Amino acid sequence: MLRRILAFGLLLAGACDLILPPADFEPTGSAFAMNPGISTPIIAGSLRHFSPVGRVTLDMTCRSTSGSRIADTLPGGLLFRSRQNRVQHLLVVKPHRFVAETSATLVVVGAFCCNERRTIPDYKDTFDLGPITDNPGLQQIVSLVANKNITVNLTLVANAVTQVTSYDSLPQAYVDSLRALPDENL
Repeated sequence: MLRRILAFGLLLAGACDLILPPADFEPTGSAFAMNPGISTPIIAGSLRHFSPVGRVTLDMTCRSTSGSRIADTLPGGLLFRSRQNRVQHLLVVKPHRFVAETSATLVVVGAFCCNERRTIPDYKDTFDLGPITDNPGLQQIVSLVANKNITVNLTLVANAVTQVTSYDSLPQAYVDSLRALPDENL
């Protein structure tokens, strides 16, 4: 009888993630205001494009409403909030400068997934510009890779983001590995 109780307890303990899953990462931080002369009617997942600064790409369709070209920058630490609860929120770790033309302009944005238990975005999934993160671990990653060539190891950066958003910390081994990435100029 004791074995049955212990076996049931182990089975129940294994199902705790299903019954009470750990808290899911939600974007928080300061609002990001894009240049008011730029409209972004569509921000969607992309299956067609590649970015050297992110494991996932977004297609951001924008347009200058001022009658002339306008430049702006998506800062490192900017989050894109998924409009679908089943789809991951995304983090930009490197600043992304772009120019919006007076006609529809496609901007390919490289980003990293923030919700390990949600699905990876595809072309049907839509996003809103989120805040600039106030999460200390994500801010640390953005700071560590600011002048680094992350193209050589996007997986390392993706895993570091997962460590912070799923496990609330960035182990020293990740800090050391991110510091060891080559500088952008090399």
